[in-house]
Amino acid sequence: MNDRPIALKAPMPTWPLNDTRRERLALIVLSVLIALAWIPRMKGPLDLRWDGAAYYVLGTALAEGKGYRLLNEPGDIEAVQYPPLLPAIIAAHQVIIGSNDAVIVGRWLRLSFFLVFAAYIFTSYVVLRRFLSTDYALLAMVLVMLNLYTSFLSDLCFAEIPYGLATMVFMLCNGRRAGGLSVISAAVAASAAYLLRTAGIALLAAWVLEALIRRAYAQTAIRLGLALIPVLGWHAYVSLVESSQSYIHPAYTYQRADYLFYNVSYAKNVSYRDPFNPELGKASLRQLLGRVRNNVWAMLAALGEGVTAKQGYWTIFLGRILGLEPPQHEQAEMIATTFGIMVLAGLGLLLFHGELLVPLYILVYFSALCLTPWPQQWPRYWAPLAPFLALALLQFLRAIGRPISHALPQRMTWRRVVILGPIIGLILSVQVFTLYDSYTRESGEAVVFDQQNRPTRHRLFYYSKQYRDLDEALDWLRDRSESGDIIAASMPHWTYLRTGRQAVMPPFERSPAKAQELLDSVPVRYVVVDKTGIDFTRNFTLPLLRNAPRHWSLIYSKGDDELQIYQRIHPRVGDVGVDRH
Repeated sequence: MNDRPIALKAPMPTWPLNDTRRERLALIVLSVLIALAWIPRMKGPLDLRWDGAAYYVLGTALAEGKGYRLLNEPGDIEAVQYPPLLPAIIAAHQVIIGSNDAVIVGRWLRLSFFLVFAAYIFTSYVVLRRFLSTDYALLAMVLVMLNLYTSFLSDLCFAEIPYGLATMVFMLCNGRRAGGLSVISAAVAASAAYLLRTAGIALLAAWVLEALIRRAYAQTAIRLGLALIPVLGWHAYVSLVESSQSYIHPAYTYQRADYLFYNVSYAKNVSYRDPFNPELGKASLRQLLGRVRNNVWAMLAALGEGVTAKQGYWTIFLGRILGLEPPQHEQAEMIATTFGIMVLAGLGLLLFHGELLVPLYILVYFSALCLTPWPQQWPRYWAPLAPFLALALLQFLRAIGRPISHALPQRMTWRRVVILGPIIGLILSVQVFTLYDSYTRESGEAVVFDQQNRPTRHRLFYYSKQYRDLDEALDWLRDRSESGDIIAASMPHWTYLRTGRQAVMPPFERSPAKAQELLDSVPVRYVVVDKTGIDFTRNFTLPLLRNAPRHWSLIYSKGDDELQIYQRIHPRVGDVGVDRH
C-alpha cells in the first residue's frame, strides 16, 4: 500500500519568527484590544439568555447527578440536541463553587469566558502566523476582534467561542511534526470541538479528507477511527434516548414533537420544510436539494458578513455614515456577497499553494450549513471560523495587490497600502461603527436576582426594552405563581431560571382547538407572550388566548400589549383582574 502523500504544490511558506520586536508589538496590540473589549463588560454574570439557559440547565442536572436532562421540562427529560461538553464545563463550575445559583456561577463563567476568549485570540494569531507575516496576521486578528459577533458571542453562555478555541488548538496540534502524540492531541482537540458543537463534524471530516487526498491511506484510517469515537458515541446516546419508553411516551403530548427543537435532535428538526411552520410538512429530497441550492448564494453573503459585519449594519452604515440614498438593503447584500466571493477566491489560492486542511474545513462546513433552514443563525455559526475567513480574504487581497503594485512607480514605497488601504479601511470603519452602535444603542442595563433575591446590575448586548419588560414580567410571575405551576414561553429555559417554575415551549399549532388540547396535556397554567424576537407564543398561541375567555384570562399587560401574561381559568382562581404596567 502506498502511504506517500500525493504530489501537490509545495506548502505555503511559513514566515520566520525572527523579528522579535515586531512579534512583541503584535501581542501587545492584541492584549490591548482584548482589554478594551472586556473592560466595559466584566461586571455581573455571563448572559444566560436563549440557548445559554439551556446549556446552564443541562449543566445543573449534571452537577446534581441527575444525568443529561432538561430540568425545566416536566419529567426532566433526557436532552438530545446539544453535545455535552459545554454543560459539563458549567457543571464543573457549579461543583467547584458549591452552588447552582445562576448569578454566582455566572460571574465565574464570565471570568472563564474571558480567559477562553483571550486564549482563542492568541492561539488564532499563532495559527495565522503559519500563513502570514506578522503584519498581516495582526491585521487579520484585528478584523476578527472588531467583528461584533466575536465580542457578542463571548458575552453569551454559548459554545461558539470555546469551539473556536478548540479548533485553533487542533490546528496547532495537527501542524506539529508527525507522530503518535501529535495525532492523539489533534484528535482530542477535534473531538472537543465536536462535543461543543455538532458542526465540529466538519473539522473531523476535513481532517480525514486531507489525509485521503494526499493518499496517506494508513494515516486516513487512523484519523477516521479516532474521528468516529466521539461521533458514534454521541449518536449511540441519542439513539438510546430516542428508543426509550420515556421518549416514546413523553410527559405531555407534544413534548417530543420534531418542531420542538430543544427537545429533539437536529436531524429531526431540519427534516421539516420550515421548522417554524411545521404545518408545511416534512421536506422531500427534492425540497432539501432546493434548500441547499437557494442557500448557496445566500451563504456567500454570510461569508462576507463573517469577515465584515451583518447586512443590517451595512445598511445602517451606508445610510447614516455614507449618506447613500435608498434602496440600501440591496447594496448591503451586494457588498457582503462581494466579500464572500473574495473569501472563496482566497480559499482557492490556499488550495493552489498546497494548503488543504483550512479550505477543506471551510468548504465542508459551508456545505453542512447549506442544509440548515435557519439563515438568521448563520452569522453566529460562522463566527468561530472568522480567523480562517480573514486569512482567506487577505490572501485574495494580497494576490490582487501584488501585480497592481508592480505596475506603480517604484518610488511609491507604500504601494500595497495605497491599493489595499481603501478596502481594509472600509471594513474597519463598518466594524467600528457596528461595535459603537451595539455598545451605545443596542445594549442595556439588566437586573438579575440571586437565590437570596439580591439584585445585580450589569450591561448586556441586545438588551432592549422588550427584554427588560420580559424579565420584569417573569419576576412578577415568580412572586405570584406556585411551585407546581407550569409556564409556556418562547424562552422556556430562561423562564425556568428566572422564575424557578417548570417551563415549556408552546405547541406550534395554528388550530385553536388543537392548541388548547396540547396545552391541556402539559398542563400549562400561565402563558407569556412577548416581543423579543421570534415569539412562538405570539405566532401560534395568542389567537387561542384572545378568543377563549372561558379558558384563559389576561392577568398582566405592559406597553401596547407588547408583553402579556395569560392565566388558565381554574375553579379555585376564577376571574382575575389585569395588572397593567
